[in-house]
Amino acid sequence: MSRPKGSKNKQSASSPQNEILEITCLYCGKSKKIREYYVSYNPAHKIGRIPYCKKCLKKMIADDFGKVQLEKLKKTLKLIDRPFLYNIWRSSLEEKGDTFGLYMKNMAIKQNRELTWEDSKFLPEAEGEINYENVNMEQLAKKQRFIITDNIIEKWGSGYKPEEYEAFERKYALLKNNYPEKTAMHTEALLNYIRYRVKEEIATALGDVKDAKDWGALAKDAATAAKINPSQLSKADLTDGLSTFSELVRATEQAVDIIHILPKFKQKPQDSVDFNIWCYINYIRDLKGLPLCTYEDIYQFYEERKREYKEMYQDTNIFGDVEDDGDE
Repeated sequence: MSRPKGSKNKQSASSPQNEILEITCLYCGKSKKIREYYVSYNPAHKIGRIPYCKKCLKKMIADDFGKVQLEKLKKTLKLIDRPFLYNIWRSSLEEKGDTFGLYMKNMAIKQNRELTWEDSKFLPEAEGEINYENVNMEQLAKKQRFIITDNIIEKWGSGYKPEEYEAFERKYALLKNNYPEKTAMHTEALLNYIRYRVKEEIATALGDVKDAKDWGALAKDAATAAKINPSQLSKADLTDGLSTFSELVRATEQAVDIIHILPKFKQKPQDSVDFNIWCYINYIRDLKGLPLCTYEDIYQFYEERKREYKEMYQDTNIFGDVEDDGDE
């Protein structure tokens, strides 16, 4: 029997009679062709497609200006039971084209297609990263350059992720040399600030504005308590704590690391103060265009000034029988 003229068949000649060619979007309520929906391997999506059309999904993850909002993205992915994988999202951002479309395309490849929201990873992963919840410390040490020791856990507390511990230590190494940890309370204040600051940075990197704002407020309060805020810094703080030459000398003598690079003087036993004087003298001579002097020249100057002083007061005999020690 012939078909009425002008009638359209929604199924191809080779398609089975029960093949679905159109789906009604749960967001806009419109019936659209099946190609307007992303493929889904989730058993909950019995039709093999995500029940929200591609156009509506883009609206669901963006603000009024069409800019993707990370919180909306996460809520949408949770709604359709697809994971948020930080590394894949970042790589999708770096590619040219529709970021969300590229992300969904990457989610459809074989190793990702069966993942659900519970498989989400919200922080960067190292190459070949392992599941930290199901691994012992020996395996972790093999996979990570940064090894979490008992001392690190004792220092920062338990319950943090490996990448957070590493970020804590990196931030601490950056701040500790410029922060006077005079008491245990000073140290605790610094550690609290670092915890909150790192959490803020991670939330900012993920685009989680609300969490970043909350952690930032805690970090600000901790910075005030630890006297790390720029408004609390004194003139000495802004000049690395060195306002006078005597403070420079003291800071040099207190720095353990510099001891290993100081030269060993054989002319006379010297310390770091003498070395600083030598550097200062040569700095002034260089400014005046004069040739640099040797350390022996400085001590020769000391000896000459000492002899002149002794000759000036020789008649008073205030030096008694002390002999000139000369050069050693």
